[in-house]
Amino acid sequence: MSNNRSNNHANDPIDIRLDRRNWIRSSATAVAASLIPVSALIAQNPQVRTETEKPKPKPETETSTSKSAPTAAPGHFFTPAQRAFVDEFTETILPADSQSGGAKAAKVTDYIDWVLRTNVNDEQRSLWRDGIHLVDTMNQHYHGKSFVASSAEERVATIKILSDHDNMNDLPEVRFYNDAKRLTVFAYYTSKIGIHDELQYKGNRINQVFVGCDDPTPSS
Repeated sequence: MSNNRSNNHANDPIDIRLDRRNWIRSSATAVAASLIPVSALIAQNPQVRTETEKPKPKPETETSTSKSAPTAAPGHFFTPAQRAFVDEFTETILPADSQSGGAKAAKVTDYIDWVLRTNVNDEQRSLWRDGIHLVDTMNQHYHGKSFVASSAEERVATIKILSDHDNMNDLPEVRFYNDAKRLTVFAYYTSKIGIHDELQYKGNRINQVFVGCDDPTPSS
């Protein structure tokens, strides 16, 4: 998938509700194509002949789960690919700067993983699984590559689209973005990096002199 917006319309406002029909359709087509049996491909292209035409016995060590989707490591919610996505997604929301580290340094992904792993809300867990896939597909549509493989500018552009449509809560990718932003901000500003480096909180300190306030005396 690639960005099909022409240069003449590159600066036009993006209608996510209209565009998503294209990238969801493209994603469904790609998935369907990947499920076409080898025999069907050979029937369409008789010149193609491989040793895969004849079934091979399964190795004794192969199990029914060996071809299943990647799973999370024990004690974690995210798969390695999902974790890589969340690392970059949260870092794009709260990047490092000259004053403090960003979401990665604050281990925001670890916190979100813990929340989703220990939460009894199956709806939220499903939202994150679906949302990661949808946003990555959306990024493929606009930039022709995965979110993780994109440049910082491209990631910001994708998140800006979601931010510009953050009131469209009927769209799961928007609900995912809103929840991801909420958890990212909370995790960051309750971390040591967020509290001390970013906010420069010095802890409870005794004032040697009562400064008072500059507000005028209220009228009686």
